[in-house]
Amino acid sequence: MTDALIDRDRAVFWHPCSHTHDQRECPPLSVARAFGCQIELLDGHMVLDGIASWWCKSLGHGHPHLRAALLDQADRFEHVITANTTSPPLVRLCERLLAAANGLPPSAWGPDAPPGRSPGHFGKVFVAENGSTAVEIALKLALQAQAQRGQPQRTRFASFANGYHGETVGALSVGDLGLYAAPYAALTFPVTKLGPLPYRAGPDDPNWMNVDDVWPVWQAALDDIAPTLAAIIYEPVLQAAGGMRLYSPALLTRLRQWARARGVYLIADEIAAGMGRLGPMLATHLANPAATSEALPDFVVLAKGLTGGFLPLAAVLTTDTIYDLFDGDHHEGKSFLHSNTHTGNALTVAVALAALDVYAVDNIAERVRTGGAHLRRLTGILTETRPSLRGLRSAGLMAAVDLIGTDGQALDPARRTGLRVSREAIRRGVLLRPLGDTLYLFPPLVVSRDELSTMVAVLGDSVDAVLRD
Repeated sequence: MTDALIDRDRAVFWHPCSHTHDQRECPPLSVARAFGCQIELLDGHMVLDGIASWWCKSLGHGHPHLRAALLDQADRFEHVITANTTSPPLVRLCERLLAAANGLPPSAWGPDAPPGRSPGHFGKVFVAENGSTAVEIALKLALQAQAQRGQPQRTRFASFANGYHGETVGALSVGDLGLYAAPYAALTFPVTKLGPLPYRAGPDDPNWMNVDDVWPVWQAALDDIAPTLAAIIYEPVLQAAGGMRLYSPALLTRLRQWARARGVYLIADEIAAGMGRLGPMLATHLANPAATSEALPDFVVLAKGLTGGFLPLAAVLTTDTIYDLFDGDHHEGKSFLHSNTHTGNALTVAVALAALDVYAVDNIAERVRTGGAHLRRLTGILTETRPSLRGLRSAGLMAAVDLIGTDGQALDPARRTGLRVSREAIRRGVLLRPLGDTLYLFPPLVVSRDELSTMVAVLGDSVDAVLRD
């Protein structure tokens, strides 16, 4: 049955972000069902999801609380246009998201949080359907807001070198990974890429909260473009698609101070790093846990873990000050007229509310802390015992390492060693998806210690097996 399905798949389905030749050499896995961190294949084999299915299954597969919320909402209504309607779940989601993003404790955004908006930096939520679309929304909002606050000359954007923000044209423009953007250069617009990044190994790095080595270079580059700059977009702390690289959270505090003084907006793309992946609900909160508002941006973009990966949903959070710039009569042309058909889809909203329940009640932040410590210890042992691995970095519940040659240099990318390691790992029961020769673990936040141990062991055995050949 599996072989027949693969033949039918090959005849009709275009797999995302995949090389067609690879699909012939290594057929896709045929999935029967999934639960927790486990994926069951049609042939009965079990595979551990070591990458949270493209970094979104933060609460694992088939979480019963999320499923129950979906079914309950389906009995009420599944979708009604939200341009001129509302509903209790939609309003409730916005209230709770704002409280979480503002750094308030779980009692303010958990299932028993009181109704109404809590005080804090963020004040409004624009709901979208996916991360790339939400990035486009944030870019459009920043551009229009600058014009409507009397700064029409501010039309340019800057972003961090080595960043990634999605696959739509605006998102590709502000990204810095040519592999994805190069074929569409004719569609994209020029963006200033900022660097070098103060890359660090993680919270145990002695320079984790120190950016004195790079900030003077950044400030000089930013001052040069400040007069026409509308906004700066970045992934806080973790550059996921850019090689799972971590940089000092202190950069965000410096950037916030600079941008506030010069009237430049900040857009934090928290799609991969937010919703508890690095510990707090926003990775931005790592910049100053005692006073989260010191580094909060003007816009924050959420997706992936927002519904625990159960259904597609994204959100752009912003401030009342920015929202007020769009308040005016019809003839003034101030309204933000972006629309998506399924904005505020009731099924996705219900699941997002249930996900917030789990984040709060199951104390996911504590699970990330303890699981992350276990993951760092195991991957530390892995790299210490294998000279072919270097550059370990880890924060929250993620860890990454680079494959190198016997001479200590980077491997020839044409050999695709990382791909061969991932294929070996799948044969051994762990789903990996490397970034070139960068190997990483990015499991569901509900992963058990035993499952983490298995993932790391399989990763090590797979490296050994491939490099022996």
